[in-house]
Amino acid sequence: MFSYTEKRVQGPALDLTFHLAPWDQPIFQGNTAAIASMSLRKAVDTDIAFDEFRDWCTRNQVLLVSCRLAQDQLAECAFLEANGFRFIELNYRPFLRGLAGFSSDGKIAICPAVASDEPEICGIAATIFEAGRLHIDPQVGPEIGNRRYAAWAANAFRNPSQHVMKCVMDGRIIAFMVMEAPTSTSRFWSLVGLAPGLAGQGLGRRVWEAMLAFHHGQGIDEVHTSISSHNTAVHNLYASLGFRFPAPTITLQWCPLGPIKRHKR
Repeated sequence: MFSYTEKRVQGPALDLTFHLAPWDQPIFQGNTAAIASMSLRKAVDTDIAFDEFRDWCTRNQVLLVSCRLAQDQLAECAFLEANGFRFIELNYRPFLRGLAGFSSDGKIAICPAVASDEPEICGIAATIFEAGRLHIDPQVGPEIGNRRYAAWAANAFRNPSQHVMKCVMDGRIIAFMVMEAPTSTSRFWSLVGLAPGLAGQGLGRRVWEAMLAFHHGQGIDEVHTSISSHNTAVHNLYASLGFRFPAPTITLQWCPLGPIKRHKR
């Protein structure tokens, strides 16, 4: 749905690629950016490549830059922190192979969401997430985080590469999932949410098991997802379901203009 142009700068010690993030422009009411890749060849405090990147951020009035590094890129992490970035989270990408052992209790129906479901699902997405990278960053905050999750769900209804599923029990939507299909036998859950007021009742596990059983019935054999290290309850749920956890990535963020709440437009 969104196109962007990736830029690359190289210096004596640093190789950096980055781009604007147009999907977040309406949410922030300004530009945000992401560092796509970074390689530090020797330990330095700064580098001409980062100076070029900083100038690019200034010219584009970038409010927020995010970066994800492999967990062993500690030199790169230290370099970014020395230049204003803050550690935010560890991001895990757990996966599960083999879904034959899951079954639904028959009380939860799984089906594609339709256009009329969009307001309700976006409303759920705007209220239930508290551990996202924007929510926990004190220079960004939950207001922007909530708007981003609502927009994420709304965009999924129009993105041909994504599908929105709803979980219905007793005539009401109790959960939703935004998913992608990397292959014909695998699914990636990019956004998963349980309706407000339902957490802590054991319903989450029933929903997840019903969805895994639904996938198995469709011939799906592998599921991947993404979890913040701050979301302990969900982390434990996936572990109890048998998901495996590869090494995480490190998420860092930088607000070149200072705290975003002071720069609303």
